Amino acid sequence: MDPAKNPETPNVLFICCDHLRADWLGCNGHPIVMTPQIDELACEGINFTQTFSEVPVCVPARRVMMTGMNRYGIHMNVNVDGQPFTEGPKLAEVMTATGYQTFASGKLHTCPQRNRIGFEDVQLNEEGRKQGGLLKDDYEAFLDEHGYGHLAYTHGLGNNEYGLRLSPLPEPYTTTHWTAQRAMEFIDRRDPTRPFFMHVSFDKPHPPITPPESYYNLYRDVVFPEPAMGDWLDEKLPTRFRRLQLSNNFDDWRDHPLMIQQSLRGFAAMITHIDSMVGVLLGHLRENGLLDNTLVIFTSDHGDQLFDHGNLAKGDFFRGSTNVPYIVRPPRTWAKDHAFTFSHVDATTPVGHQDTMPTILDICGVEIPDSVEGQSLVPVMLGEEDAFREYTCGNCNVVFGVNDGETKYMWFSDDDYEFLFDVQNDPHDLHDLSGDPAWEKTLVKQRQRIIDWMTKNDDPHVADGKLNPITVPFDAAAARARNGWNNRGRH
Repeated sequence: MDPAKNPETPNVLFICCDHLRADWLGCNGHPIVMTPQIDELACEGINFTQTFSEVPVCVPARRVMMTGMNRYGIHMNVNVDGQPFTEGPKLAEVMTATGYQTFASGKLHTCPQRNRIGFEDVQLNEEGRKQGGLLKDDYEAFLDEHGYGHLAYTHGLGNNEYGLRLSPLPEPYTTTHWTAQRAMEFIDRRDPTRPFFMHVSFDKPHPPITPPESYYNLYRDVVFPEPAMGDWLDEKLPTRFRRLQLSNNFDDWRDHPLMIQQSLRGFAAMITHIDSMVGVLLGHLRENGLLDNTLVIFTSDHGDQLFDHGNLAKGDFFRGSTNVPYIVRPPRTWAKDHAFTFSHVDATTPVGHQDTMPTILDICGVEIPDSVEGQSLVPVMLGEEDAFREYTCGNCNVVFGVNDGETKYMWFSDDDYEFLFDVQNDPHDLHDLSGDPAWEKTLVKQRQRIIDWMTKNDDPHVADGKLNPITVPFDAAAARARNGWNNRGRH
């Protein structure tokens, strides 16, 4: 019998996007963006609507996923491309050692770049980064082989730049299509004597915003809602906000509403493109008789502010940056054994990326390493909410945050600014409650949670049981000049 079709050995499809915020999916209420395939996953599983990216930037977020450790465990709270990935054991290493055939396609963002972090095979897309001697990744080799290598970057946008240019490549040669296609080839070529763990890692909708024309046409004439603007902006504009505005050229955008609309349209188009490829990939599993016995997890490393509160990119705990999609659709065979009912469930459990590794291992019946700090979501999926932690903490750069599914607290350690939001009744972070006497007890409770977490990990931002602000020099000119827009040739 093919072990991949054996109910005792579920397969795993772990899908991750880059820069995809939760509220830009149809299943999470977006009024415009079309994501029918992802929405169907949410209808069949559990949609964790209060998932909290604990370190909402690319490199550390992915390390949290792959180790089950928190920000302190991975020794990183900002993007550091050149930091060796020594922490472990890693998810793919454990799955490989257990006997699973393991494969990844797309973006890994590890160091060194060809570090497979335990996967037996990787088809790599590094978005133009060249570090540690890497001259060409697998995606670039694919383009060269088919005569399209010279077109890859002719859209003219940098890798963190907003704005819109249609893809200069035919749709089958885009990174989104290529990443899904490599995964389907793995399915066709897999070893039929072993179950599989497959990681499909799309680099979109991360800028540059370069959708295929056919997908952009779906949104060409749509007017997107105005970005959210908090009533706290005039009183508490964090220095980090201003730094991000300058480094992402926001001052060039604020007087160009058409350019903002075009960026949002292009962003939506790239999401719908991903959605289509998710549908094709799931269909391929179904045709091969593998879908019913495959655990599917869909998430993103972090989100994007997308002009909310006058900001872009990520790196803090406002909704656009940290609230990511997290959908778990268990194998039908596993669901039957555990009396799990396939129906749409929205859960407000404060999930984090650290919970990915233990959840996958738990469903696959694999022992969870002692190094893992996250928790399996299986008890939550089976209705045992009390078995899960009350809150999730995070830290990115100068910002610390805690979310319990009801309220969210943030502290900007450089400015000593506190924020408190009612995430259920104010999902867009419009009204800061930190100065409201009616919310004082909640503020104190959430603040103490972050203090306890930092104290446990010997963080210098706590002293004598209190928050300890540390000033960070801010050079506006340097922030404006730091743009290394195009990754090509970067070391």
